[in-house]
Amino acid sequence: MEKKIDPIRETTDEARALAKKLIRSVRFASLAVLEPETGYPIVSRVGVSSDVVGAPFMLASSLSNHSQCLEQDQRVSLLIGEPGKGDPLAHPRLTVIGRFERLSKGDPLCTELRNRYLMRHPKAKLYVDFADFDWYRLHVERVNMNGGFGKAFLLDTEDVLSSDEGREQLAATAHDLVIRMNERHADDIGTFASQTFKVGASKWGLVSIDSEGADFFDGEAVYRHFWDQAVPVVELEKLLMQTLGCSV
Repeated sequence: MEKKIDPIRETTDEARALAKKLIRSVRFASLAVLEPETGYPIVSRVGVSSDVVGAPFMLASSLSNHSQCLEQDQRVSLLIGEPGKGDPLAHPRLTVIGRFERLSKGDPLCTELRNRYLMRHPKAKLYVDFADFDWYRLHVERVNMNGGFGKAFLLDTEDVLSSDEGREQLAATAHDLVIRMNERHADDIGTFASQTFKVGASKWGLVSIDSEGADFFDGEAVYRHFWDQAVPVVELEKLLMQTLGCSV
């Protein structure tokens, strides 16, 4: 009897890095929820971002169909990854599977999510504080990734998320650092991003920084730059200055 070929590859550091890059740079995704009345999946296009440890989250109105479905069943799939030139199916994408939790208005985590979301979705300032809008954070259970033809991987939470230890300090420090760097070193940010990502943009901005890397925004897309190794929060500013070639 012919032996079946397993299409799933062994998880490698390269696969983990690609998955983190896709999740950390996401701005829009396809969200699949379950319709309570029928049990059928319904897919919506939603604006998303990732929190300081790399978990996807979204801002959604309680009036939307997918939000109402989530009140009955939190189980979701979130498809991340944009097609580029050529065959759309040749470009990497992944599906994050888990449960979307709606945060209460007073949850301290809302401040972190609001700060990060607006850096990537500046036009959301028009409605981010409307009473019917809420923050939803995805509790990741597993990830199915297609890195391109013949490159299928099954990843778990530890493969795609950073450590949750000290997240509050990291979130606050990182946001303050991002604001200061954009105010004081805009030219250095633009030069580094243009040369690193080979993309010309009228204006680049630093939108987030964490223990594993930094994210840059050209007004249309987010680009991820990884450090050589994970660094503690107290070393982030020094490392970022060195990376960008900034003068003190």
